[in-house]
Amino acid sequence: MAKLRKRRQPKKKLPQVSEKTRIYNRKRTFAEKFLIVMGVLIVLSMVLSLIITNAGSGF
Repeated sequence: MAKLRKRRQPKKKLPQVSEKTRIYNRKRTFAEKFLIVMGVLIVLSMVLSLIITNAGSGF
């Protein structure tokens, strides 16, 4: 009888995690980290080149 009672107990539910926090809190792979870093570098280089070309044409 004890076995039957134990088997019928409902499983504990995990706390509800929203989709947004699940995406932001998960571990990123090396490829994703690399892409993020490269994207930031490309953006910085574009902004710098834009500033340099504008400063050069001003003189």
